[in-house]
Amino acid sequence: MQRPAVIAFSRLRPAPALALALACCGGDPADPTASAGTDPSSSTGDPTTPTDASTTTASTTTAPTTTDATTGDTAPAGEWQFVTLAEQTFPLNSTQVTVEFIRADRPDGGRSYLLYQHAPGANAPLVIQTQPYAGIDWTGEEVDARWAALGDGAHPDIDAPDPDAGDTIAYQWQDPAQAVGSNLVWAFNGFAVIHAYGRFYAGGDLADDVLDAVAPYAFARTRPGELDLERIGALGTSWGGMMALFGASQAPADAAPRMVVPISAPSDFADLWTWSTDTFLNLSLNPAMVSGFYSPYWRRAAPTIGTPPAGPAANPYMHSGLCPGLPGTLVVPHDSWDAIIPVTQTQDLAAACANVEPIYWPRATPLDPKTATMTHGPFAAEGLVPSVLIYTYAALVLALAPPEAPTVYSVASGPSLVLHLELVLAAQQAGEDVAWIVPRLRELADPRLQTLVAETNQLQPGAEVLASAVNQVWGTDFDADGLRAQLELGLPDPP
Repeated sequence: MQRPAVIAFSRLRPAPALALALACCGGDPADPTASAGTDPSSSTGDPTTPTDASTTTASTTTAPTTTDATTGDTAPAGEWQFVTLAEQTFPLNSTQVTVEFIRADRPDGGRSYLLYQHAPGANAPLVIQTQPYAGIDWTGEEVDARWAALGDGAHPDIDAPDPDAGDTIAYQWQDPAQAVGSNLVWAFNGFAVIHAYGRFYAGGDLADDVLDAVAPYAFARTRPGELDLERIGALGTSWGGMMALFGASQAPADAAPRMVVPISAPSDFADLWTWSTDTFLNLSLNPAMVSGFYSPYWRRAAPTIGTPPAGPAANPYMHSGLCPGLPGTLVVPHDSWDAIIPVTQTQDLAAACANVEPIYWPRATPLDPKTATMTHGPFAAEGLVPSVLIYTYAALVLALAPPEAPTVYSVASGPSLVLHLELVLAAQQAGEDVAWIVPRLRELADPRLQTLVAETNQLQPGAEVLASAVNQVWGTDFDADGLRAQLELGLPDPP
């Protein structure tokens, strides 16, 4: 949850390039991992140059207050206002895309920032990517300029509540071209994209980070001709998954997401408090590592929900308060060896909320808190494209694409699918219920889905890639049609 690590895939191309980068989080705050992007020199315009004030738009969506109000000109009480600070164009998929740099003036007096990449056509589906750690320097705010001047690396966490706590956090500047480069799958499908920035380094509190994730929905309402408000999806990882999850719970009813993908996300802060300050802390052979890791998060959580989380203020941040407000379908991946956010968070969320569909990476042995390090588990290291992305990207493109679209595009890797399906088979052979994987496999076998296969850089029907992986793991001989027929019944019987 602590550092801006990156899962990056480049040179995957069906001509033109279809590069992927999904920002996620977790690991050593003193060792931020840089990611590759497109050439920033190819963009035009200056994102620090404000455009004409006529670019301000308003939405009457209301939002709860937060203790981290930003001073300066704000929207009237009860309204969101959006100001386009600048526009740029970037090359992507052998064409040019238009990007707006947006300031959201919130009903609570705070500000949020969005990077909005236009779709090539009107009434487009929208993907929201929540980015808690990416450093941006185009806001015009002193705090962003100061952190950008510090440069990438670990720095004292002086802008968060309780600045004298002695914590250090990682900073990593994001070139806007890098953000655009991470949108290739969505652009390939004709979707618009919004990056919602949490600016963890800039301080704020838990409620402020959630409002940063609500801002894209309120903004979408101001672009009814450009964006299809019935086809919105959101995804994020760890603290970004938290933003995606709780932001969706506060989205306006007329712009609520159809699908949300919170990967390795904290979903119940009372349970997380017990894990991080008691269970894990007391079992770990390195308790200083555990307490130091979680400290910046609890400092941000305290003004919103208290520590320990309790009472009416904390209820919306627990499963009992979260589930009633969650719209759409939630596809929630979680590795059983996640030490940062225990897998029980997602297991309990799925038990509490009817619209949650988990994906698990079951392991032969349980996580050992004594020796565990601060990671989300090994699932992100599978092959060239981890299965977590294969499943969730396919789920999103199929959920958001209009029904008349004859073909949708995503990514695949046969070896990665085999690695995950071997875990599924082992759990099946042990008598565990693994029906949770069947909806995701049905999506990969959808006749509309074409996937760019990482190992060959060629487009191939997702059903063919999946059939090959299933045959290798279960010892079957399905073709695409045969596999689709089997999946209507469930998984093959274990060998």
